[in-house]
Amino acid sequence: MKAYVKVKKDYNSGLIVGHSQNMQKAISGFNELACEVVPYYSLDDVYDQITREDIVVDYIKQCENVFAKFGVLNPHVDDYPECLKKFLGRKIWKDTINSISADEKKWSAGWFVKPVDSKVFTGKVISSIKDLMGCGAYNDNFEVLCSEPVEFVREWRCFVYYDEIIDVRSYKGDWHYNYDANVLDAMMNSFVEWDKRPVACSIDIGVTNDGRTLLIECNDAYSLGSYGLEDYKYAKLLSARWSQLLDREDVFDYRKYE
Repeated sequence: MKAYVKVKKDYNSGLIVGHSQNMQKAISGFNELACEVVPYYSLDDVYDQITREDIVVDYIKQCENVFAKFGVLNPHVDDYPECLKKFLGRKIWKDTINSISADEKKWSAGWFVKPVDSKVFTGKVISSIKDLMGCGAYNDNFEVLCSEPVEFVREWRCFVYYDEIIDVRSYKGDWHYNYDANVLDAMMNSFVEWDKRPVACSIDIGVTNDGRTLLIECNDAYSLGSYGLEDYKYAKLLSARWSQLLDREDVFDYRKYE
């Protein structure tokens, strides 16, 4: 097995480094796991070499191209899985970006809007017509998820690896606030009841200005932001999800030796 990782040349130092901080962490992590790392500049350069046993560390679209090579189409963890909806604390519904842009009541409502296809634009609060800039052209009419406005004062990424939280990393907000660990335990109790749950993903949570600990969203682990997770744990997280999606043994799942 090899880990193919997208790289770039750092023009300040002249060194070849990961194309992003996450990719640099993956290089370090897979090195710690004694896995062969194959750097590349463009996926086209190595696409034909990649086998079903390998891992590719790249951006979402490129990873999906590799999955498609092996017949795995549209890999995706539900942003709001049914088992965790009771922890949302707000209504979530589907609409289209054209429907929102054509209706002043909608584009002035202050809803948080994110595309169903996460690649097309970054989710954001829409409270004025100018907030629609960057949300696609009229003929795109992307399907979107809308949610009632919630003021999160601090947010965390919880890394789930084989039904256990291996780390919780704050990534936004006021450090004076903390989450309710009992609520997070309850989320995990519900998560493990999900029959088709991923073996690796993130559960993003936040604390509101009125003190509630709520689910923000879930994210798939095959191309996930590390947010400070230790390098070798990040590599194992990637390996676990790639192995599940490609229906193969996870060679870095050391639980079998316990």
